Amino acid sequence: MKIRKIRTFGGSLWIILAVLFALGSFPAGAAETGPVSFEIQRIGVMPFFKGSFGSDITSSINCPVCELTFNPEDLAPDCDRTLTGFAQDLLQVRYGDKLIPMLDVMRAYRQMPKDEFKDTPLDLTQRLGKALSANAMILGTVWRYRDRMGGARAVQRPASVAFAVHLVEVETGNVLWSKAFAETQRSLSENILSAPDFFARGAKWLTADELARFGMGDIFKGFPY
Repeated sequence: MKIRKIRTFGGSLWIILAVLFALGSFPAGAAETGPVSFEIQRIGVMPFFKGSFGSDITSSINCPVCELTFNPEDLAPDCDRTLTGFAQDLLQVRYGDKLIPMLDVMRAYRQMPKDEFKDTPLDLTQRLGKALSANAMILGTVWRYRDRMGGARAVQRPASVAFAVHLVEVETGNVLWSKAFAETQRSLSENILSAPDFFARGAKWLTADELARFGMGDIFKGFPY
């Protein structure tokens, strides 16, 4: 009989609180890059690309689209659309009428000529931005998006997501800011340093969509524009 390992969130609350008190503050996430002098006048969200290339997040947006690679088992079928929607929702709150509606973006993107053997994600994003009269575009890639196996209280496998977000200046094609989120959820007993996130996220095992939504929020907390 095959025995499956089940992970549960456990541990004594008083021990957790004591450790948190002793630790005090926690280090922030990865630093963002880019100047803060750029002013966003009109911005759109490029549909996310699936896959990665090279050893860093900027390599993936500078290679031909056909060279982006991923394991189909690592990506939920509609994860690119899901992440695009999460980014759109966050920017809508921040920029209001400056944000181009997603229907307009998708219509213009479908009408664009494309060559996956020559076009890079960055090229396509710059061209789409010009077609939309935007001065800034959000460009994203996703290379891991696995859902949990199990329920909110116990899992056989936790959710795991990894994606990157870039801000592109349309006129020049310069990447003004980039940040990535990559996390496989762990129980509190496995990583006590994640306690603030653990409680903020509901003290449960998250779905991939829930983890990705939190991740997108974390990325844009430090968005300098």
